[in-house]
Amino acid sequence: MDYKQFRFYCQTGNLGMIRDFFQDISHEEKEQYLCNVLQTPLRSDVLEYLGTEITRLPPEKGTAILIELFYSEEAAARNLAVELFPVFGRTSLKVLQNHLNDMDPDVRLFVVQSLSGLPFKDEVNELLSKHLPIEKELNIIVAIIEALGDLGGGAAEAEAIRSVTDQLAHPYIEFVGQRALRRLGDDQPVRAVEDQL
Repeated sequence: MDYKQFRFYCQTGNLGMIRDFFQDISHEEKEQYLCNVLQTPLRSDVLEYLGTEITRLPPEKGTAILIELFYSEEAAARNLAVELFPVFGRTSLKVLQNHLNDMDPDVRLFVVQSLSGLPFKDEVNELLSKHLPIEKELNIIVAIIEALGDLGGGAAEAEAIRSVTDQLAHPYIEFVGQRALRRLGDDQPVRAVEDQL
């Protein structure tokens, strides 16, 4: 079966033929076909099945496909990548760390979302706290602050949040920062909010 047939089965939702197809090809072909077909609109059941196939790949190969999906025009494929990164454990942490400074702000946002889903709270908090002061995109700054608040942490995370809210003095950043600080157990208002009272 060639790629055109495989894509046809994926687009029409023929899971039986897709399963049969994956039994007859090499890992290298599977990687290539998955990467290509996930760039097209697919039904949710097909997307879910293809996600399962990604998780069967070695961690380096699976995470490489997931990173490629961050560049996809298909929102469902990008969401699938965010959802699947935790499956690959420490390999995901390393790969995502390498893409935290990607030139594409959308990719950086997906990286932050993916990092916050990993089970390595201390390492993720440290990565995000270090990246927060150098990030320039407002929506990514907000995502990092929210992730730090959701993950929990301590003084280092609170200080990173306070520093950025004070530096930027942006109303929405201040609001999100205050909310995150409360989740970290810090009820003192951020300076910019305090100055307005």
